[in-house]
Amino acid sequence: MFDVGGGELILILLVILLLFGPKKIPEFAQQVGRGIRQFRKAQEDLTQQIRDISADVAVRDASTNISAKLPVVITPPDEIVSRSQVDDAEPDKTDLQ
Repeated sequence: MFDVGGGELILILLVILLLFGPKKIPEFAQQVGRGIRQFRKAQEDLTQQIRDISADVAVRDASTNISAKLPVVITPPDEIVSRSQVDDAEPDKTDLQ
């Protein structure tokens, strides 16, 4: 990506040492480490939010597709029978023929 060789890397580290001094380099490294950790945490949080939203959309789409395919059947109250009435009913003789 940056294509930095060994000599160039030593030169960069020397310039950093001259600019910040030996006492500031550990503090600078800690701050860089914290920044990288915060960036990764924010990236993971964003990825998780995107996954959650995708899952919610998939569930909504699935429920919409299922409910759109199901027929709506409305039974009038006078035609509703209990399970005991169905079990007690005698079979029709016409159905057997």
